[in-house]
Amino acid sequence: MKYQLKCLKTGDLIDDAYTLHYTENALLRAVYNKPFELQEHEKGVWKYLSWMPTSKANDYVAGTVTYKADALGDAMGLSNLWISFHGYWPEKGGLCPTGSFKDMEAVPTIQRMHDHDAKGLICASAGNTARAFTHFCGLDGTPLIVVVGKDHGERIWARPENDAKSVRVVVVEDGDYYDAKTVAKGIAAQLPGWQMEGSVHNVARRDGIGSLMLDAAFTMGALPDHYFQGIGGGPGPIGIHEMAERLIEAGLFEGPAPRQHVSQNVEHHPIHNGWQAGRDHLVPEDYPAEDAQVYSDYLLNKGPAYGQVGAVHDILKGSNGQTYIVEREAAIAMRELIETTEGIDIMTPGAVAAASLLQAVDSGEVSKDDSILLNISGAGVKRLKNEIETRVVEPWLRVKKASGVDTILAQLAEEQAEE
Repeated sequence: MKYQLKCLKTGDLIDDAYTLHYTENALLRAVYNKPFELQEHEKGVWKYLSWMPTSKANDYVAGTVTYKADALGDAMGLSNLWISFHGYWPEKGGLCPTGSFKDMEAVPTIQRMHDHDAKGLICASAGNTARAFTHFCGLDGTPLIVVVGKDHGERIWARPENDAKSVRVVVVEDGDYYDAKTVAKGIAAQLPGWQMEGSVHNVARRDGIGSLMLDAAFTMGALPDHYFQGIGGGPGPIGIHEMAERLIEAGLFEGPAPRQHVSQNVEHHPIHNGWQAGRDHLVPEDYPAEDAQVYSDYLLNKGPAYGQVGAVHDILKGSNGQTYIVEREAAIAMRELIETTEGIDIMTPGAVAAASLLQAVDSGEVSKDDSILLNISGAGVKRLKNEIETRVVEPWLRVKKASGVDTILAQLAEEQAEE
């Protein structure tokens, strides 16, 4: 293989076997052993195949569009604002067919699992990840079990080209995203040959999403001074910081790595609490006492990757980063401004990130003439649904969180016996 995995705690280099864990409380990072070579003839993430942890490119396309947002910059009082756009926007060249940057994680992950002969994938999601994996696993015919909480089943819709016959959707009727993750891990532990997609521990997800920084650097001609994103679990900012460091280490662009600015809802912001308190770990008090009703539930995560070696704390520290909390009204106002100015609908995480950018300018963290990359991490879904007939993927099973693992395994065994 063209890469090995490095343990960020011990420094050990190991061969990849779709490895997710090596040392307790530490991430693995892909280390590539050949010079970077831009694949100009490819699209999306595969333009950056040199830094994808796969043996080859597959036939599926997902990627970033980087462009200078002059009109939005003028409206926000910024002279050098760039957008990293992910979603459906045909005339702009939008390359995320299900409307979010999770498509960029799914495409290399599917190739990585084929490289290591997995029977199928298991993933849990609040919606965007589930929809991305449903799309590409469905096109590929790859067996997928996707587990979602009670409020997120409607988010798993399919485009006409995806029959989704290889996809089994499980809804945890009395659970949220955290419960969906628990059920998914439970079945993965008892299904030999199946693979948890891995979330933040999956280097294909991190490098797939991290390719937005490669696209930005090559488009802008330099690394940006600042990078803004709404944050839930953390794979995005981690992967993006790792890619910036690779570019610098390879001598392709001058450092430093962009300052990471990550934002959360005012009602639920454990990462913000931990960072502002100066801690390298989260504590129970960082979370709200009760389930919070938030503006962007895509950013609501009860187990973010903060304290592990190489995780969010370390990339904030390594980039001199900052965290923010955003009020609902501020996010709504920014969503309206972006949609009016850019002419495309956006998902809530991009609105949270944009509102935090205004905070950063007001507080002096960011100067108005700095080069800024704003991640619009999901967009164009309303337009897509107006132009393309989509359908909600019907659940295969509805389960309770206490008995969900047993129910799923029993149903799989029954189906296997009938074959």
